[in-house]
Amino acid sequence: MHSYDPGVSPTLGFWTIEIPKGSVEVDLDEGEAVLHIENVCRVFDAFTVPNSLNPLHPLGLVSAFLKSLRIEWKGISKRRSFNNGKTFAGDFVENSATIAVTVRTPDTRPPFTPTAQDGFQFVADPASTVSNFAQIGHESNGALFS
Repeated sequence: MHSYDPGVSPTLGFWTIEIPKGSVEVDLDEGEAVLHIENVCRVFDAFTVPNSLNPLHPLGLVSAFLKSLRIEWKGISKRRSFNNGKTFAGDFVENSATIAVTVRTPDTRPPFTPTAQDGFQFVADPASTVSNFAQIGHESNGALFS
């Protein structure tokens, strides 16, 4: 299990990246959505989620190139709505998702490593990456709550 993300700052702020227009399609009535992005030039392979969330990164970080990521949400297990009347409201669909991802770490050359090393490529098989829980929805919160 690897954690590929833009990183967390020393103050525990999460970095995000802009998703290009047209990369997301959602149909809440059908309980379906697709996120598809390609060629995200810099993410980090933090090796594990806990390492990703630790600003000290005791296991280290490796710069990586996200070649492609495709997540597909399908089906309707349950529909849920929530509204606390003050700051958060949403309509959600519980379903399942499949994930296809291809990530590559760069080749390294001296002086960064003692000897030249080829990069590592990871390719997930979407047929074997089906989630036990997934959720899509529409929410309003904070300043956008009304």
